[in-house]
Amino acid sequence: IPHPRIMGVIRECGGKMHMSEREWDKAHTDFFEAFKNYDEAGHPRRIHCLKYLVLANMLAVSKINPFDSPEAKPYKDNPDIVAMTDLLTSYEQNKIKQFENILQRNRRSIMDDNFIRLYIEDLLRTIRTQVLIALIKPYTRITIRYISEELNIPMEDVESLLVTLILDNRVQGYIDQMNQ
Repeated sequence: IPHPRIMGVIRECGGKMHMSEREWDKAHTDFFEAFKNYDEAGHPRRIHCLKYLVLANMLAVSKINPFDSPEAKPYKDNPDIVAMTDLLTSYEQNKIKQFENILQRNRRSIMDDNFIRLYIEDLLRTIRTQVLIALIKPYTRITIRYISEELNIPMEDVESLLVTLILDNRVQGYIDQMNQ
């Protein structure tokens, strides 16, 4: 039986590999296993894996809170994890402005991690997409300018998100470029 620390390293590498291939669910599983292995071994790498687990969880658009598991629950209020738990909370509540504020306030604990920094743009695109879908749901007509103000991004980025959503059949509609 391999030592838990060795299995932690293997699972963490597997999670990073799945992240690079944009296989968020598989990465989520590997990071959770790595976290449990590191935790069993008492290795400090468990905190990094827990951060990566939260990141993969958000990218996978999972409805399951990773801190609902008994293994992760004790770490929810850990000072190194608090920024990620705050991000997760604002993500789950579709509060884009709060999400961006947390990223700004906690630059050191989030952006100093090179691995997390690689996926921040993906994460921002994911939350913006979720917020955009929720925002336009009750409307039959809405201006790109209004969406741009709500998401706090340029109109070109809103149009790009909308085009992607329309082409992926996640939103039924069209963009009237003549009467913006």
